[in-house]
Amino acid sequence: MRNASHPLCVKVAANRLNNKKQPLMVGRAELSVVRLTFEIGTEEWIAQTGGRLTIAQAIGLSTQGLTQAVSERLNPRRAAPNEGTHQLERVKVARQELLGVLATQRARVEARQGEALLNHACRTFLLGAALLSDDEFGKLNLMSAAVAALAHDDGLVHPSSSGNCFTADSATEASTMMAQLEAPDDAMTASRAAVVSHFQPKLPKRAGADARLVALGASADVMGFGLKRVDPGLQEMLWQEWPELGFLTDVKRLLKGERTRAPWTRPGVLSWSGMPYMLRSKR
Repeated sequence: MRNASHPLCVKVAANRLNNKKQPLMVGRAELSVVRLTFEIGTEEWIAQTGGRLTIAQAIGLSTQGLTQAVSERLNPRRAAPNEGTHQLERVKVARQELLGVLATQRARVEARQGEALLNHACRTFLLGAALLSDDEFGKLNLMSAAVAALAHDDGLVHPSSSGNCFTADSATEASTMMAQLEAPDDAMTASRAAVVSHFQPKLPKRAGADARLVALGASADVMGFGLKRVDPGLQEMLWQEWPELGFLTDVKRLLKGERTRAPWTRPGVLSWSGMPYMLRSKR
């Protein structure tokens, strides 16, 4: 693949939403340029494809999802010695940031998604903080990660385009919230990227700490992946402050809906692969 700074690549990227080949004048010759292929889970990819997978990509994603589920069920990772203390310290810091964001954004999130999904988003953020390493946690932009967690399922409730991945709409909601918080452009970019990339077993190669937090937290809360690594007392605290309120029933219904609304997207494919029946049943 050409370097992204090459003029030819810049021209192609600028026209990535157009499915037709783009003619370019180079000297006296007119070239027909084939669109670039971007990595699954990136904003460039979702802008180019709407989040729709090819048959080969769908098979690969389904295989990854089933492999992850089997591995987590058969060989769950346990907490390392003293990890609970570090988790409590990270969550304490993250909780303060979350409460700061909720001071202005809670009413919006609850009105758009409902209290059960709001609570899931808060657990996602705090569980993700618990499951990150101290080093990864230190690389976070806490505001962008908190907003990404709060917005990551918004498009699942408010999808705008039949057949397209809901995470594109969730990323738009993240942008709206970050603008209201007057966040800088780089923080908004990180928040959007985390939202777009979180819904897949393997994150894009260049995914940042914000994306990893949302992916880890959402997987723990929805699938139970990684929960055995989280301090039991911390879990109890999180579920008391942010109760489920029928969340698992809601998300099961929403995931099943993606089979018909967007069958060739990541949630659609993983739903067809059995994800709604693999949700955690208990903590």
